[in-house]
Amino acid sequence: MKGVDTMPIATPIALSTCYRNTRILAIALCVLTLLRGVVSAQDYEHHQNIDGAVIYDHDPSTTLGDDVFGTVIADFSDPPNGQLRCSHGGPVCMEYANGTLVAFYANTSSHNTDGWSEYAFSKDGGRTWDKHHPFPYSHEAYKKDPKRPVWIEEGLVTEKGTAVLFLTHFDLKGGGAKRIGNSIMRSHDHGITWSDPAPVANEAVGYPAAVAVTGTVNYVLFDSLSDADHELWVSTDDGQTWRKRSTLPLQTDAWYGAMCIMKDGRLLAGAYVARDPHHLYYCISDNDGRTWGKQQKAYLDKKVRDPELAYLDGKYYLHGRSGQNGDGSCRFVIYQSNDGIRWKNGVIVSGDKRHPDGYSHNCIINKYDNDASNELMIEYSIIYSPPRTSEYVFFVKPEHQQSK
Repeated sequence: MKGVDTMPIATPIALSTCYRNTRILAIALCVLTLLRGVVSAQDYEHHQNIDGAVIYDHDPSTTLGDDVFGTVIADFSDPPNGQLRCSHGGPVCMEYANGTLVAFYANTSSHNTDGWSEYAFSKDGGRTWDKHHPFPYSHEAYKKDPKRPVWIEEGLVTEKGTAVLFLTHFDLKGGGAKRIGNSIMRSHDHGITWSDPAPVANEAVGYPAAVAVTGTVNYVLFDSLSDADHELWVSTDDGQTWRKRSTLPLQTDAWYGAMCIMKDGRLLAGAYVARDPHHLYYCISDNDGRTWGKQQKAYLDKKVRDPELAYLDGKYYLHGRSGQNGDGSCRFVIYQSNDGIRWKNGVIVSGDKRHPDGYSHNCIINKYDNDASNELMIEYSIIYSPPRTSEYVFFVKPEHQQSK
């Protein structure tokens, strides 16, 4: 009848087809949901030598101890122009005060200083990363004169939320990589804009190897150029100016450097001795780095090179390359301790034995999120074609956090 809607009579065949299509659609939606869960899932790994915490990444295809473990943040293995690059140098990771995670690394032609610093950032807690952003000042310095590169080598965020980067100025004209200056750049808007570089001192101090922050006091540990000592420098004005506070009693052939604030507020600092990689050479200060106790040694069953330290939720963590030579070397290892002095047997994170890789850095994340527990993010490099590397991150999460 005209003007009246009519419904066709459902036949058995039509009903069967509709039912079958509905089932197919439901199954497809379930599979898609499961796949989405897998892609974004945190891949928790328990290990007997990591007490009260899990290690994880956001890549379900990787397993702890594999040649590759972690979420890739800079993949140089398949460059669009065919020119292989290397991330091995200047790893620095931080959490800006707005919760954005940032990871700096080198972009060089090989295992050298021929390049600049760039970064990746994440706004979802490290699940996904916006990659391959050249840091403007470093990139422009390299384009101006490739023999005078400037690299980011350390960084921190002050109590007020100011981001501070420590840069090293190199001179490659003499055939080596001579450090000719150290400067800082500061950001008050979570890394969107940066101040002009300002010198740390009137002359080069050395390699900025580690940082720590407690209240209004900001620390940076230099593996210095003067007599190969380690020097502690301090800022109490939001990272604007820096002054030397002390020289550490670490022996002069100790290099690189690591540091963290201990549970009771003391400072723990250490370094690597090439002829004795089974020990972390360390010292402790109980007066904010003004003086230090005598140097001591802590045994490490799987060795360490380029050590990095952290304290999180009642546990201490130490990580780095598992030595340079000998059995078990050139893998990436993490250790846990209850007191920062006696370390459990190490856990192999990346089992790749090629070298050189395994330069690393760490930072505490979720500090600005009251609904999330603090975690440790670790950035490190893995070989893809010796001597070139790509850059990865993974995380350590306490299972039952004691306090925020």
